[in-house]
Amino acid sequence: MKQDTVDKLNKVLNISGELVKKEKPKSPDVEINTKDLTNEYEFSQEQYHTLIDKGNDALDELLAVAKESENPRAFEVVTQLLSGLTNTTKELLQLQKTKKEIEKETKDPSTVNNSLFIGSTAELQELLDKKK
Repeated sequence: MKQDTVDKLNKVLNISGELVKKEKPKSPDVEINTKDLTNEYEFSQEQYHTLIDKGNDALDELLAVAKESENPRAFEVVTQLLSGLTNTTKELLQLQKTKKEIEKETKDPSTVNNSLFIGSTAELQELLDKKK
């Protein structure tokens, strides 16, 4: 808060003192266990697929009810379910993206090419001149 706001509140509440800032504790570093990551990813992916399948089944039933009743509320429920299914599908894609990012961070480069020339600078200069 700004100091003038604090002063006004102190005056209204008839108190004195300064605003104390509380420091947030830093969260500890978390080790990434790729075996647990794979298990959790597979479980989450399976759950999302199950939710989407059940949502599609429910959508078919709700559409039939909405068409028969021609009730505006029934169609509103259908649109809400469509929105929920869309969000679930987006979350599934986000889960896949997150997993790829985590795996990319944990992998070391598989191929490292280092070239080393052993010889004098004159020999190196001759090799470079030949390449031109």
